[in-house]
Amino acid sequence: MARTGLALVLALAVAAGALWLAGPFQVPSGSMRDTLQPGDYVLVERWAYGLRVPGTALRLGPARPPRRGDVVVFRAPDLPGEDLVKRCIATAGQTVEIRDRRVVVDGDTLREPYARHSDPALHGAGYDARDNLAPLTVEAGRLFVLGDNREESEDSRFVGTVREEDLLGRVRIVYWSWDAARGRPRWERLLRRVR
Repeated sequence: MARTGLALVLALAVAAGALWLAGPFQVPSGSMRDTLQPGDYVLVERWAYGLRVPGTALRLGPARPPRRGDVVVFRAPDLPGEDLVKRCIATAGQTVEIRDRRVVVDGDTLREPYARHSDPALHGAGYDARDNLAPLTVEAGRLFVLGDNREESEDSRFVGTVREEDLLGRVRIVYWSWDAARGRPRWERLLRRVR
């Protein structure tokens, strides 16, 4: 009996540690479509940028800074308790600009095969802020993020940059996907790497 209890305690400790290192996240909206779909369940590498000490902004362990192209999960700056997922487009010190939907970072136009434009209208009435952005230099300790589904994303174009201390981790893989409209799993999305 003692061995069973010890095995159970060890199993729970390993599971808790694994969830601290890599946690689940459910994609809530279509802002990252087609990279991520609503109903995708993804694994978030919490250690990617250093492990956060709960209740503080302190991070431990080897980490690398966020890079352009990383798909990140972060705490919503103006929605307490809500986490969001977007793509990192520019990091501290870089200058980002959007010209007729084309994203330019430090003078170079990005090649973005992941970007989706669901609205064919360019410069539609009231959409200039969506399709264009004057040059903006990202402040220290912050990131400029965009949703891959550009016409359906509340991102840095509208709510400003994201604090690095609000990062929860980097998305690596879709481990489950549920199509609520059809009431069935999306088997073809299982174990898909996120790039």
